[in-house]
Amino acid sequence: MISNSLLGLTSISQWALFIGIGLILFGWIDKKERIVLAGQFTFLALGCLACWILITDGIFIPEATGTGIPKELKVLTYFKGVAIFAAVDVASLLLKLFNLRFQKTSVYILVFYGLALFFMVFNIQQMAN
Repeated sequence: MISNSLLGLTSISQWALFIGIGLILFGWIDKKERIVLAGQFTFLALGCLACWILITDGIFIPEATGTGIPKELKVLTYFKGVAIFAAVDVASLLLKLFNLRFQKTSVYILVFYGLALFFMVFNIQQMAN
């Protein structure tokens, strides 16, 4: 993949993280559970995108030249983290569906994990080519 498509994929995922976190925070402030669910489904859609990228081998990793880690490898690691994030989101949605004990705690974990991924992709985008 060329650098522009990597930038496009990371930008889309960064916006999805931003929208999902924003919806969850807005849902907590407004005390509307449907808005929180919309944020969680945004994370689920992002996880589907990440799984599609990982399954189709959409990111070509060039040979390592020098001592630095290639940007493509960091993007691949980021999308693996997003796939794990989607699995945590599914677990959180199942806790909500069955009204189990730690459903609110699982959403807190989602928000913190989402923020970590948001800043991870932000740092990747700031890297030089």
